[in-house]
Amino acid sequence: MKNISLFLLLLIGTFAYAQSGNMTIYNFSTQSVTYRLVGTNDNTQPIDCQPILEGYPAVSLAPASTVTYTQYNTSHLVTPPINQWNVISDAIGIPGQTYNVSAGVTIPSVITSPTSWQSLDLNFANGEYMQLGRDCGYVNSHHGAFNGSTPSGITATWNYLGNNVVVFIN
Repeated sequence: MKNISLFLLLLIGTFAYAQSGNMTIYNFSTQSVTYRLVGTNDNTQPIDCQPILEGYPAVSLAPASTVTYTQYNTSHLVTPPINQWNVISDAIGIPGQTYNVSAGVTIPSVITSPTSWQSLDLNFANGEYMQLGRDCGYVNSHHGAFNGSTPSGITATWNYLGNNVVVFIN
């Protein structure tokens, strides 16, 4: 019981202090996949949702591979890495720019703290495409595309676990 209590405290602490929640992608398909990962502010109007952060991996996620992004600023430390994030934030009074996190440029917390994972555009090696995630500004009302499939039979699902997102590609 003591070990379970300690585990639950660790789990609660992880959720409470996560920068943007974890994004974990499991690629169980037979195709390599590149993607565009997007984080937005949940608390703004659906028309802008700024700040908006978008990142692209440096290489494809291979079949039978998994990646977990814990924070924007450490996304270059995993495989496949996201080395830079394009930020749109003019509507909140911060000039938009590209942050090269692999070169040590840190995205400030005024941009990272209010955001969470919003969408994932998947581009498969066979040329097929799929977009998953919530609509901008609708995190609590479950509007969006949380599962999909391609003509060749690749399926993907977007799942919430607290502030974390788990995507399964089959």
